[in-house]
Amino acid sequence: MSFEKALAQMKAQNARKPKPPPPPPPAESREATVEVYRQFTHVFSQAVYSAAVGDPKGYAAFLDAEPAREDLGRALHDALAASRFITPDHPEWDTVMRPPTADEIKAREDDLKRRAGVKTNKALYKGVGSVAVTLQDGQIELNPLRHRGRGAWEGIRGHEPIRLPASVSDAELGDAATAAIEISRNS
Repeated sequence: MSFEKALAQMKAQNARKPKPPPPPPPAESREATVEVYRQFTHVFSQAVYSAAVGDPKGYAAFLDAEPAREDLGRALHDALAASRFITPDHPEWDTVMRPPTADEIKAREDDLKRRAGVKTNKALYKGVGSVAVTLQDGQIELNPLRHRGRGAWEGIRGHEPIRLPASVSDAELGDAATAAIEISRNS
């Protein structure tokens, strides 16, 4: 039997097999991020499906480098409220749920450097901390992240996320975020 004939036979066999059902969609959630630089704090909302990406139509706030706990908690509550769960059939799926381009990353870093009053990424990211904040099923989870370099972040081994009820006050959320930021900066 020739290769082409064997391939056609295998394709015919596979066509007769029932297709597995598609995986269920991920549970709906909302996400925000806190990035704390030496000169300011940046809180912004994310667009979410199975991954989270910065939402160009979302919430963004720039606060002091060490904002009051209530202000930080309020900004996080606002960012979570503005976060969008975008499904594949959403009209903005292709424009929002994609990794940023190199030009978009450079433009974002240039804006952050301008705000910080520094000229290099090394100066911008020195002493930075970041926390991923997720709201799902009535619970807020704060995950401190470690800076890997070049704007990349990773989870920190040995640190469990901080969990709070969604009804937590601005001050309590700000306190928890501040504790997570310290873990991020010192890991």
